[in-house]
Amino acid sequence: MLTEKSYARITLALDILKKLKGGDLEGYHKLNIIKHQINLYDIVSVEEANKTEIICNNPHVPKDNTNLCWKVVDLLKQECKINKSIKLTIEKNIPIQGGLAGGSSNAAITLILLNKLWNLNLSEQQLIQSARKVSMDAPYYIIGNTAFDTEISTLEKMNTNLNLNFIIILPEFGVSTTNAYKNIDYNYIAKFNHKTKTMREAIQNNTKEEVIKNMHNDFELSVFSKYPELKKIKNDLIHSGCLNAVMSGSGSAMIGIAESKEHALEIKQKLPYNSIITSSK
Repeated sequence: MLTEKSYARITLALDILKKLKGGDLEGYHKLNIIKHQINLYDIVSVEEANKTEIICNNPHVPKDNTNLCWKVVDLLKQECKINKSIKLTIEKNIPIQGGLAGGSSNAAITLILLNKLWNLNLSEQQLIQSARKVSMDAPYYIIGNTAFDTEISTLEKMNTNLNLNFIIILPEFGVSTTNAYKNIDYNYIAKFNHKTKTMREAIQNNTKEEVIKNMHNDFELSVFSKYPELKKIKNDLIHSGCLNAVMSGSGSAMIGIAESKEHALEIKQKLPYNSIITSSK
């Protein structure tokens, strides 16, 4: 059996630039995202088995071929001409439908583990290409840490010593990524590209204050109108002492930045929400 931690990520900046028309990617969106791995993780294990099987401690995680990990197994069996099956066990800690991309993380880690288990010797670039066929978020997890990702063509690792402390609010409801995209108002997106550019420079220069100041997420425009509770959570985080707050991905997790772990714990005690304290990985 091979086992690996499967970390979550947050989005520090997310620009929705436009919806693509024509070609293989029609219907997808061009994005600019700065992704940042955090110290919150599932544990994924793989071992040889007579038939493909997924075991998970969270009853809401699919355990059939709709699971991204199962798609990874089928993809590698087809592409690498493997006639084997596995039992895959997921110890789930990352909330689902929270905008933390736990499912994509699990898929990428499954790719990495099967590359070892089946002695495939796939390079990092080959793993990224395979991951892209399963999920737009999965390629990022092959490189991890902090990265600039368009989810279509560019995936650029960003070298940084940035260390942030977070309080993550986990609402009782999730937000469907599909619905978040359906509700986009294209008149209001792509107004904060300059913030993303400034943040990229700040991350590479380890300028924490500039990173925090330029946090933003275009999905907030559409998601907040449907889920006003999330806008209230964001405001509550800031009024309770967070340096800034932003929604991760398409929601529903809300991320507050604290000065320290102790500061995050102080904020947690002020708020009536289900939350976790964590930091940069």
